Amino acid sequence: MGMIKPAIRAHPFVAVMFNREDQLKKILDVLENRFGSIMSAGPIYRVSDFSDYYEKEFGDQLQKQLFVFQNPTSLENFYQIKVRTNELELDTDPGTRRRILNIDPGYLEPSKLVLYSSKNFSHRTYCGAGIFAEVTMSFSHGDFIRLPWTYNDYYWEENRRFLLDARKQIVQMTRKNL
Repeated sequence: MGMIKPAIRAHPFVAVMFNREDQLKKILDVLENRFGSIMSAGPIYRVSDFSDYYEKEFGDQLQKQLFVFQNPTSLENFYQIKVRTNELELDTDPGTRRRILNIDPGYLEPSKLVLYSSKNFSHRTYCGAGIFAEVTMSFSHGDFIRLPWTYNDYYWEENRRFLLDARKQIVQMTRKNL
């Protein structure tokens, strides 16, 4: 029988879609107040290079950037970050209650990248409070593995390289703390 252990710790992760850099800066300030400093930031890229899913809502100039935070956090009830980021999306334009950015939160640990969603699907597991989790990519044999549901932009070489570098930093920090 396995022994029940305390929740593990992992590094918070967010992918932010935005039209204006001032929107990104504002939301990053809020997230850094909650999670501490950003350890790594990926490249900024156009969402429309990978998908037209958000064009109707946000237009075709939507950009996206991935971030990993420096300080690991307990994963006990961490899924509630998705509830908070949904609230932050609505807070960005209170007059219209229309989103002007999209925040996809999750966490990165040496073995995987996990994203939270409010949408159920066959590969997602219910966490609570209307939130589901999915392993978006797993790590094996020196690289992240694309899963059938991995979004194209996450597996894009530039983002994979960013995530591999962030993973390497996490592994080094973990070894220092042993």
